[in-house]
Amino acid sequence: MSSDLQVSSDLRALLISHEEEAAPAIIGQMLAARGVRIERHVVLPPDGSVNTEFPDLDSYDLVVAFGSFHNAYDPTAADWVGAEVELIQQTMATETPYLGICFGGQLLSMAVGGSVELAPEANQEVGVVQIKARTPDFPVPSGPWFAWHEDRIRLPEDPRIEVLADNENAVQAFRCGSAVGLQFHPEVDRALVADWLRIGEHHLPAHWTSQRLLEVWAEAEPEAHRNCELLVDWVIEDLVGAQRA
Repeated sequence: MSSDLQVSSDLRALLISHEEEAAPAIIGQMLAARGVRIERHVVLPPDGSVNTEFPDLDSYDLVVAFGSFHNAYDPTAADWVGAEVELIQQTMATETPYLGICFGGQLLSMAVGGSVELAPEANQEVGVVQIKARTPDFPVPSGPWFAWHEDRIRLPEDPRIEVLADNENAVQAFRCGSAVGLQFHPEVDRALVADWLRIGEHHLPAHWTSQRLLEVWAEAEPEAHRNCELLVDWVIEDLVGAQRA
């Protein structure tokens, strides 16, 4: 993962996966390549247990939460979702930088008083998407990015919250102080998409097949990874506030 950004201090990042398959993928690789020490916490490990004993935030300079096969409003997930929402609120209270990706971004919406709802079928996103930045404070490309979600974020009316990017389907990026939520998946690579298809192919819309989705992603992936490089650098420099070595 090429970048001229190397952190000048020993930064540590906590990466939260909600299932083992919701892996950090290239974001984890890019953070490590920039000198960030990463540690991973899996909320729902393969043994069927639930682990909401999150590490002490004092040990970390950044928290990144990834996607999930669950819906944020699923009552069967309420206990561990509630615990993680409290963790996000704690990151904000302590001004620990937080990046929420897809499900992680939806939980940030809940943490600031918003909600998550099932999107109309026409607004559910699977595949390659484009976004539109709403502020120069979010200097990342419009796309391509990968998305796979049937829900959408509803933000509260709150002057602290800034919509960073959106498209015709949903809010795609927003910020509240030291916390940023994304609706798309900048972390994916082909192996991760293939893993998700193995588990959730039955959730694909009728116009998609697994083979076609992988073909479309193969065309977009090199540019999407370059876009992710820019996003990761922005997170480190702007959200975390680290300087180039």
